[in-house]
Amino acid sequence: MTTLATLKWLAFAGAMTGGALLGGTGTSLFYRAEIAQIEAAAATAQTLAVAAQIRRTGEAQALADALSSKLARTEQALSNTAQEALREIPRVTTGRPCLRPGAVRLLNPARGAGAGPVPPPAGPLAAEDGPAASDTDIATWIAGAQGQYETCRARLGALIDFEEGSPQ
Repeated sequence: MTTLATLKWLAFAGAMTGGALLGGTGTSLFYRAEIAQIEAAAATAQTLAVAAQIRRTGEAQALADALSSKLARTEQALSNTAQEALREIPRVTTGRPCLRPGAVRLLNPARGAGAGPVPPPAGPLAAEDGPAASDTDIATWIAGAQGQYETCRARLGALIDFEEGSPQ
């Protein structure tokens, strides 16, 4: 090879190497900028998602607070109503036997295991073969059951209201 050809070949190889290095650097810089843009977009999206979640949590908490306050007022009103009914029961009942001992025994297994003995009747009853229930006992039980039912219904209603009003 002649010196001129060698110089041309070295110039060509140097130009190719320089071009490759310059092109690689340019490409690297281009993709680094692309990656930086993608990372910035992802960070923005995550920030927006966190802000939306914080907003939804705040809305759910506000709804829960409002429903809890409403439920507390409802439970207090139900308790007051039950207490008024319980105070009036002795005035409107006689204490006469209403359920005979056999009926009381028949109904007591529904009280569940470990419920304890049948309480004595509220008034004077003739004990035939076990405790009987007076009209006062029955009325007291009904008033208590109604109060428990209404309280349970109010609580379930509050849960339903929360689920239906909960931000999605």
